[in-house]
Amino acid sequence: MDISHERISSSLRSLLLVWASVEKAVRDEVVRAHGLLPPRARGIAAALQTWESAVIESQPANSLGPLLATALRRQLQKPLDVRNGVCHGLIGISAATEQMQATLRWEINDVRHAIAWDELQAQLGWLSKLPRAVSIISNPSLKDAGSRTTNTAENRAWWRSEFSFGEPEP
Repeated sequence: MDISHERISSSLRSLLLVWASVEKAVRDEVVRAHGLLPPRARGIAAALQTWESAVIESQPANSLGPLLATALRRQLQKPLDVRNGVCHGLIGISAATEQMQATLRWEINDVRHAIAWDELQAQLGWLSKLPRAVSIISNPSLKDAGSRTTNTAENRAWWRSEFSFGEPEP
């Protein structure tokens, strides 16, 4: 597949927009839980940790919420590294050639990294689902029949299927 410079650049724009929606969803839930955005939650990694802690502290033992919040925060680390890399150390955008896939390249702390277009597209697809996941995890309806936050085998399978979360461990 020929991936032009324009398409990979467009993916970079999409990455920033998708991350903005994930950050907004997480920050909105942190504000809802705390009444304001605490100073300790200013960066996205800190906001994710604050959100995870709020979910863990506020939900009962039979909720998948704490397990899912931890799984989500862990799975976000690699995409967060990509986001931080392209935001703070972007050094190149390459179109596909016969010898190489289209890529974004960055350098952080004298270490070079790259992500191919296909992997970036997969990340974008997954990240675009996360504002919904954050909302479901943060606002469980444990008393409602069919709640996806009750800790059952069916719900764990649904989270794996719908959001590609690793197996939350009870």
